[in-house]
Amino acid sequence: MRVICFVLVLGAVACGSVGERPPDGRCATAVECTDPAAPFCVDSECSASCSVAADCVEADRGVCAADGACVGCEVASDCGSEAPICDDSARACRGCAADAECGGGVCIEAEGACVADADVAFVADLGSDTGACTRATPCATLTFAITQAGTARRVIHVLGGTLNTGSVTLGGDYVLDGEDTTIGSAGATTLTIRAPANITVEGFRLVAPTAGTTPAISVSGFGAVGILHDLQITGTGLAVTVTNSAEVTLARSHIGSLATTSTVQCTNAKLRVDQCVLEQTIVNDGNTQCEATVTRNRFESSRDGSVQLTGGQLVMENNLVIHRDGFNDSILAVNLRPGSTIRFNTIVNTTALPSDGAALSCDNAIEVTSNIFAYNSGHPITGLGCATRFSVFDDQSTTAAGTGNQLTGIDQIFVNRGTGDYHLSASSVARAGAEPGQNMVKIDFDGQPRPSPSDTTADSGAFEAP
Repeated sequence: MRVICFVLVLGAVACGSVGERPPDGRCATAVECTDPAAPFCVDSECSASCSVAADCVEADRGVCAADGACVGCEVASDCGSEAPICDDSARACRGCAADAECGGGVCIEAEGACVADADVAFVADLGSDTGACTRATPCATLTFAITQAGTARRVIHVLGGTLNTGSVTLGGDYVLDGEDTTIGSAGATTLTIRAPANITVEGFRLVAPTAGTTPAISVSGFGAVGILHDLQITGTGLAVTVTNSAEVTLARSHIGSLATTSTVQCTNAKLRVDQCVLEQTIVNDGNTQCEATVTRNRFESSRDGSVQLTGGQLVMENNLVIHRDGFNDSILAVNLRPGSTIRFNTIVNTTALPSDGAALSCDNAIEVTSNIFAYNSGHPITGLGCATRFSVFDDQSTTAAGTGNQLTGIDQIFVNRGTGDYHLSASSVARAGAEPGQNMVKIDFDGQPRPSPSDTTADSGAFEAP
């Protein structure tokens, strides 16, 4: 109950309520209850527990629960369509995460929204391209289902683990939703999104073409918007290309493997890569203009490169970059536009031997701050005018040029570098080591609040210690 009261008083403060208790200790409204331990007015007495929903004034905690706590929900009917699921443990409304949560309908995980079967066109590998593409009588191909869906049904859901498809070109406003469904084949582009388009693709497994400049997924043209969510793309070659003023968000996906090499390429376009696992994969390999935002991803590789951008703009925050071969270089960022920044990243070399590999090559066009460079390298930072601030370097480094940087033993930074736990050790110098004034980055790699506590200096690197 003490924790509940603490949360409740935060809600009261947020509403700007001020007031004084009447001399006789009675109250008429919660405004008069200023004791943090008793913020509610119940039966004319200030109380620690709510009595009715009207006692709960915080916007996302408007339900008075049976135990007297203000919560977001107790049952699903307390939630709206934008966040239809009542999370039992958090007692808060959230988006759906699986079809099973939608009462027989379909969950669009990228949006957290449930869609009724009547608003969905269904496809299955053993379906038939006739009829209305219902769940009971699914169609056989994406192209036929889209034709049948028209403008009335925005969602195309693929039933089952495989769907034999050739190359499919998409336009319009649709969601392609799979059940971890394998589509496409090596050697050809599986999905092409062309303007005008607003396409979400989620829940599919694809194979990147084996050679050349042919991607597994291509998004192109001004007015082409793609959301690529929960995808797995394996194979060698181009996984995704974004070109000619298109806009793409690649989220919660797994690209590449440690046995192959692949690329996510952006040319004269906008690309956001968020919460992905990228193995042996370079984001934007080449000298191309791109506006790239790269956040909360895990890069792991034994080849050169993780993010490479020449020209354009780069925001790279809260990433974990792991190199199994420290003799290779990692991040390249040169000739970028104002506003480009690399901050709160942890770049690690897991090999035991010191090397000459560079964690970062850049110039003075980019802001570099509050990172960890545990690269076991004599020159982890290279490039003309490339300097970093308020960052941690392992003591193999011969220089830590810039303001507020620190040198320390490579294995003193983390909980356990040997086992791959790159959270900060209890004595890590990265704790409270970030640059003051960088508090616009509100969460860390794990999604935990940054800084923690809220009124302190943030930690350097991708992980904020509790």
